[in-house]
Formats: sequence, structure tokens, C-alpha cells
Amino acid sequence: MRICFFANMTNHANWREMFETVEFYKVDIEILRSLGHEVVLAGDFKSLDKTADLYYCWWWTYAFYPILRSMPNRRPVIVTGAFDYDTCHGVIPGLCYLDRPLWQKWLMKLALKRATRNLFISQCEYDLVTEHLPVRNPVLSPLAINTAYYNPGTDVSQRGDYFFTVSWSSSTNAKRKCLDSIVEAFGRVAQARPNLRLVMAGKKGDHYDALVALARNAGMEDRVDFVGMISDEEKRDHYRRCLAYVQPTLFEGFGHAIGEAIACGAQVITSPSGAVPEVAGTYARFVTPNDVGQLAQAMLDVADTPSDPVLQAAQLRHIEANFSIEQRRKQLADMLDAVTSSR
Repeated sequence: MRICFFANMTNHANWREMFETVEFYKVDIEILRSLGHEVVLAGDFKSLDKTADLYYCWWWTYAFYPILRSMPNRRPVIVTGAFDYDTCHGVIPGLCYLDRPLWQKWLMKLALKRATRNLFISQCEYDLVTEHLPVRNPVLSPLAINTAYYNPGTDVSQRGDYFFTVSWSSSTNAKRKCLDSIVEAFGRVAQARPNLRLVMAGKKGDHYDALVALARNAGMEDRVDFVGMISDEEKRDHYRRCLAYVQPTLFEGFGHAIGEAIACGAQVITSPSGAVPEVAGTYARFVTPNDVGQLAQAMLDVADTPSDPVLQAAQLRHIEANFSIEQRRKQLADMLDAVTSSR
């Protein structure tokens, strides 16, 4: 079957690169290809394949593109992604469904009604959206963590002397991921532990300069490393070696990086927001988003907690049992079989 894999990338000059680097796109593309399907990529309306047998779309906001394209030949459309019904309501303008303008709400409701299947990536979003909005054929299929790659490894080298986080530093994302609070909390930690560092990775956005200035003004310019975009190999190495992966958050539709860090055996500091409790289970320290005092104390606590190989193995088993590639592959295969047989 010829599948057109679509995500709106009009803001990215090289959208093909995004499909290769964003983990949840990459995993789904590889799964669809492993099932024997021909996958054609599309990053805008013009690149949507007219000859596709099925359209697989990420994000309901722009799902009207493949829905319109599918109409002449009545091709099936599967829509997936994080929906975010009400999280950050009134806190980050335009992020959740309730805060969006009426025309966007209308388009998202249209997608929920017209899609052949609506594929939700966490239980909390499945429950919330189906409770408040009409949804045609909702399906629960959590995202997958590639544990063949993200795992504690066999190298038992000593942990590093730093905390690690990875996030795109756009203004909206920086607010959602509490990046300012991470820097401020580390400022308190640095006063007590002058030997520790903070490594912040991720694509540099319009809030990047503000983060650098925050570290500079706190006198920590030489203690906070802004490393920008890093490879998957570098990211995995940081997960394995850091004192803790730090990602307090206002909302996560899934929490892919949190899942990767847990699979790699990292101690994780995050917030019980959105789907994070589903992904983290009992393997994270939870703090209130933007509570700098709680966050600083959690960072100090993990710095004094040695690595535990038994716990790391349990973390990996938790991810393998609930978010494996094999599990999502079977779910997608069953769904595609159901869609094509019904036609």
C-alpha cells in the first residue's frame, strides 16, 4: 500500500530533515515501512501525494489538508498526535483546544469527525477528547520508545557531574517546558555545589538569548552549557551519564524524551502533567511546574543518590512493557488491516 505521511512543515525550509530527526515521526515512518508499505513524505499541501492509497497525518490542526486531498478518491485518513484539550488553558495563549480561535476549533472538530481513524497517543488524551468532543473511531496507541537504542548500555562508566535537558527554545516551548525555572533552580544548586553543571540541548529558538542572559546575569555563564542541536548518539550518552534528566513541564501529550531518559536508566525530574505519569510510572521525581524551590531541592537530592543498576533495569522493563516498537507496530498493523478491509 502507498501511504502518504503528512505533517505540516511550512515553517521549516527543509521539512524532509524534520522527518529524519524528530523521533516520533521517524519511529512511525520506520514502522510503516517495516510493515511492507511504500511511504511517501509530505510537509505541505502541495506535496501531498494524489496517488496515495491512505493518508497518515500528524496533528488534527492541519488534518483538513489530507482530508480534502482524500475526498476525490475516497481514500482513508488516519490522524494522530497530541491533541491537548485543556492543559495550559489561559496560561499559554493558543496552545490548547479551548484557547484556540473558533476557525481552528472548527477545523479540528472536522478532522475528528471525518478521519477514518483518530489515533490518540496517551490514555489521558483519549479520555479527555472523547468525553468532550464527537470522535469518529477513536483508537488508543501510545507512542513507542526504541529500546534497542535507548537503554542503559553495557558501559558502567562513572556518572558525569551535570544535569541534562533537551528542548527547542522557542518562546512557547520554553514556557511549556519551564526552561527559565530550570536555569533559576540550577542557580540555587550551583551555590551549594560549585562543582556541578547544567547542559541544555535542543534547537535554538527565539527564547534562546533570554536563557543565555538569565545564566549570565546569575553569574553562571561558565556553568551552563548551551550545546544546541545534538545527534541521537550524543543525546543517548547524556541520558546515560547525567546526574538527572530535568524536564518539569506544563503539558506533555506523551513525553518522548522523558521515556527515552527512563529507558536509558537516568534519574528523571519532571511534573505530573498530561501523559507524563503514564510514561514515567514510578520512575521519576515529580515537582510542581515552575516551583524553583522544589526543583532545586530535587536536583540536590538526585546528586546525592547513586546509580542503581537494579533500578535502571526495572526502568527499561517498564518502557519495554508499555511503549515498545513491537507493540505500536502491531497496533498500527491491526488498524491498517481494519481500515483497508472495511473499504
